[in-house]
Amino acid sequence: MDLADPRHPALTKYRDVGRQPYDGLVTPDGRYYLAGLFGEDGIALLDLWRPEQGVRRILGGYGKGEEKLPVYKMPHLRGWAIAGRHAYLPAVGRHEVLVADTATWEEVGRIPVQGQPVFVMARPDGRQVWVNFAFPDNGAVQVIDTLAQAVVKTLAPGKAVLHLEFTPRGEAVWLSARDDNRVVVYDTASLAVLAELPAESPSGIFFAARAGRIGL
Repeated sequence: MDLADPRHPALTKYRDVGRQPYDGLVTPDGRYYLAGLFGEDGIALLDLWRPEQGVRRILGGYGKGEEKLPVYKMPHLRGWAIAGRHAYLPAVGRHEVLVADTATWEEVGRIPVQGQPVFVMARPDGRQVWVNFAFPDNGAVQVIDTLAQAVVKTLAPGKAVLHLEFTPRGEAVWLSARDDNRVVVYDTASLAVLAELPAESPSGIFFAARAGRIGL
């Protein structure tokens, strides 16, 4: 949608991009829009600098030929991580984080994780990626070192970790542990707990700093 003239918005529709697109992400530089597909492997990508080229498919068939796991909770694309030149994406129904080169949008790696990832979120400086999981592994959070391209720490913040949010400079991360009725704050350098805040069934955590960013 082009809102240059708010009274007469111009709408462009891209059809047949894949089966059941369900959520989207804009990269932090504002260039690419990505849509996850519920009904098949792969992602639909639109270059917003060149929208006339239409939508193309990337990362197709990452689970092809392998037995699919049941999907207990769909990943949230707004939680995809862009760190440096890499994108870290939750593999739908798999115990993996996919790594793609944002220059080519080709898969360059996979990182095994404990469960089915829901949010895969980068610390603002891109040095770490934090991952939470669908049931039955939703009491764990894993930290990926983006230089080593591997999990370096598994944390247990509480039962049913639903969401996580970094402070604007990334020195801390807040996590909601819904079934333990608390929000847990970690130091991202030491991975030590800084605080525990009582809250009734907390879910999403959204800092006001989001209002000034592209690519949420």
